[in-house]
Parts: sequence; C-alpha cells; structure tokens
Amino acid sequence: MIDTIITARLYSHHTGHIARGGIAIRHGKIVAIGAASDIMPLASHQTQVTHTDPAYLLLPGFVDSHQHLLSYVRERAERVGLWQVTSFDHLATTLATAAQQLSVGQWIIGAGHDQGRYHEQRHPHRRELDAMIPHHPVLIHRACNHIALANSQALALAGITAQTADPVGGRIGRDADGEPNGVLEESAVALVRAVVQKPPIDWQRGIAHAMPEYHKRGITAIGEAALGHINGIDDLHVMQQAQQNGNLALRVAYMGYGAVANAWLAGQELIVDDDWQQAPIIKFFSDGTLGGGSAWMSTAYRDEPGNRGYPLYSDEDLIAAFTRAHCQGYQIAVHVIGDAAVAQALRCFAAVLTAYPRYNHRHRLEHCESLRPGLAAQCAQLGIVVGVQPIFTWFEESDVARIPDMLMPYAHAWKTLHDAGAVLAFGSDNPVVPDFHPLKGIAAAVTRQTWRGDVINAPEALAWQTAIDAYTYGAAYSLQAEQRYGDLRRGLCADFVVIDDNPALPLAQHQVIETWIDGKLL
Repeated sequence: MIDTIITARLYSHHTGHIARGGIAIRHGKIVAIGAASDIMPLASHQTQVTHTDPAYLLLPGFVDSHQHLLSYVRERAERVGLWQVTSFDHLATTLATAAQQLSVGQWIIGAGHDQGRYHEQRHPHRRELDAMIPHHPVLIHRACNHIALANSQALALAGITAQTADPVGGRIGRDADGEPNGVLEESAVALVRAVVQKPPIDWQRGIAHAMPEYHKRGITAIGEAALGHINGIDDLHVMQQAQQNGNLALRVAYMGYGAVANAWLAGQELIVDDDWQQAPIIKFFSDGTLGGGSAWMSTAYRDEPGNRGYPLYSDEDLIAAFTRAHCQGYQIAVHVIGDAAVAQALRCFAAVLTAYPRYNHRHRLEHCESLRPGLAAQCAQLGIVVGVQPIFTWFEESDVARIPDMLMPYAHAWKTLHDAGAVLAFGSDNPVVPDFHPLKGIAAAVTRQTWRGDVINAPEALAWQTAIDAYTYGAAYSLQAEQRYGDLRRGLCADFVVIDDNPALPLAQHQVIETWIDGKLL
C-alpha cells in the first residue's frame, strides 16, 4: 500500500525538471516517481494525497555537507552574538549589556566578531578590551572560530605571559616587546578556553531546540564536520544519546576529529551505519582562515605585506596522517583555505594514492577559498570531492578582499572546480556565519552577490541547477550517502523540501514552504 502521494513541480539531479510530477511514498521511502498521471493510479482509498501549489517547486531535502551542530548548540547556549557589531564603541556597548546580567568575575564569551566589518578595520587590543569590560574575563571568538580575542584577566587566568611559547599549530599575538596583545590564533585559543568557567550546557535540550532551525531552512541531513573538537569523545556520546532519544531529527554523517578520530582508527567507539547516521570520515585541519590571516597563501595577503599565513602540518606529517586513515578505508576531509594549503593537500593525497591506490575514495578538500592555476584540474584527476560554502561569498566579502590580487581570479572558484570535473558539495560551516540558509548559499553561488550587493568574481557564477545539485546530490555523494538521500529516486529516503519559486523575487528572497523527512511533513 502507498502511504502518501505528492504531486508537484519537481527538480532533482536524477529526474531533471518535471512540470507535473508525482512521488509515491511507503514506509518513509520513495517507491515511485514520475509524471503525476503515472503516479496517481497507485493511490488507494487509504493513501494520503497532497497536491502542491503549482507556484512552488519540490526539491530533494537540502544536505548541508559541512556543519558544526554541537558548536551551534554551544553558541546559542553561552555566547554573546556580535554579528551586527561594526565598531569598538558598538562592541563596548554590546559587552556592557551582557555584563549587566552577570556577577563580577564571571566570564563573557562572544561569537561572531569580524574586524573586517569594523570601522577601525582591526582587532581591539587586550587593553582596549580591559577598558570596555574591567570586571570580567572576556574571550571573543572571531566568526571563523579559528581566532579569538582575550582581555588581560582572561590571559592571566590562562597563565599566558610574554614568556609563554606558541603552542604547536597556533600563535599568541604579541606587541613589539613580546607582551601578548590579546589575539589568539588556532590552537592558542584552547589555552584560554581550557580555563573558561561557564554553567554546563544541557546538550540534549540544546540539540532538540536546534532542530526547528534546520527544518525551517529545508535541511534534512548534515555532515557534522569535526566531531570531537568540543569535548573529545564525549561529543560522540552526546550525539549518540540524541539519536537514541529522538532529539536528533536529522540524518548525520560524522567526520571524526581528535579523540573521536583516534578512537575510530583504533577500532573503538564505532557507529553502525544506517539511514540516520554514518561515520565514514576522518577530519584534519591544515591551515587557518582568510579573516584571521592564518590561511596559507603562496603570496602575501593584499592588506598585510609579509604575511602568507602558515601550514599546520609538514608534508611528511600530513602524508603519514592521511596514510593511516586511508589504509583503514576511511574517507579523509581536510580543511584548506589558502592556495598553498590546497596545493599541499593535493601533493599529499597524490603521494598516498600512488602508494596505496583505492577506487572511489572520495577524499575531500574543505573550503578551498583561494586556488591558483592547475589546482582545480588536479582535484578532478585525483578524484577529490570539494566541499565549499557559497554562503561565504554572501557574508564574508571582507575576508575575500584579503586575497592577493594575482589570486583574485581564483577566489571562491566554484565554477572552475565544477568545469574541471570535480564534484561540488555545498554546505554552510554553521555557526561561522550569521545565517546558514541553503537558499542564501544557492543565491550567492548563482549571482556571486554579497549581502551589501557587491559582486565577487562574477565569472565564477554557477547555473541554478548546478547549485541545487551541489546542495543535494553532490553533498550526499560527499558523505557517501547518495544511495540513501540527496535525490528524488526510487528506493531513497523520502526527504524533500518545497520552496517558493517566485521568478519575480531575487533568489536570496526565496523561502522554504515545507520540509519533509522520512515521508512526514514537519
């Protein structure tokens, strides 16, 4: 018996456009799809039939291939949002308002700081933070979550002085005399984070309360992009409990990082794959971010002569790390933003694949915000999947503006990658942007417009269908899940989204009307 039939205008990677289409669903799976005239005769008197408004368009559910759900829950629970802050005065007012709710000495944690939006066009010094908030330790995370600012109280509690050495994989910002200036890069952030005292987070409640935020954006599946980066192996236990308790109403593919990755590689804490969860990927970070000036470039940043960022691994160490994961059958995902980091990762993948060939490995490069000639072709030749975040084009124009002039033709080069034959997988990297709506990302991929209306690297605009495919089929493919979801095809999970496809509105203003998961309207 058919449980549900939906008629609608359809589009998917598999079907293409169907003007008057139909989908038949049984037990949460698509059992037939095609023209409505062929699907409607399958209905019985017990079948629920839904006719979608012909002004709307039904697509596969969006698959955000690069998300940080637990970071999002943490940000909603404990951090002061700074996304709208545009000056030091505005920052001081926002922090002072937060301080009014706290006792003297309690920590203030901020998120969403971006010096590129500030009139001052720089980070505040720790002494400027001291003047703003004299009675609280302060830790402010930059939007990218790879850089943070600490005031003097926070640095003192962490024991950071002029004599403190930079940790492996990070830097402590310093004045000319060697004294810390309050800027912490990459692993240096953890030195302060380790001493932060905040009330414990109710993770199960936070995950459950986050689900509507995903569903109203049409997201039905995610790649959790660094499981283990918050509380080590406990991150895995939290997500498993959420899945078992019914708090996690999304399909999730996990990228294990740190303690979680080490456990999996040791054959421990393994997850049984099913339609709701998979654990196919090991995650690495090989450079930083454009906004933080730590993304590894082949030439100096446009606005910071002498700085090219830096790698977090040597080639030798990266090859060793890749080899261990690759030879155990895992897919590898590596964070690379600067063109030098992209080139390094491709060198290391090539070395591993030459020594240990493996068909259909689907190793991934994450972000790839800056390329140079030849790198896109290497991605395709090596079978590398490229996970990119087109919503960065919308929200992070100040970051892109830092890319050196000679590399600007390869900034956010999604079309170059696609045309070279690389598989594109879209995502958002939530919570590093103020909104993670897939339709905003799709609009940015097609128009190349920023939130201010400027256009970044217009020749890299993608066709609408290509952008939709990258947020559905391509994203699922990148998670080794295209045989489960991400398309409208017989045998796949009945996950889809209905959008307002009004041609009179700019793409960025299109809305999600309905979200369905497992054949059920949410």
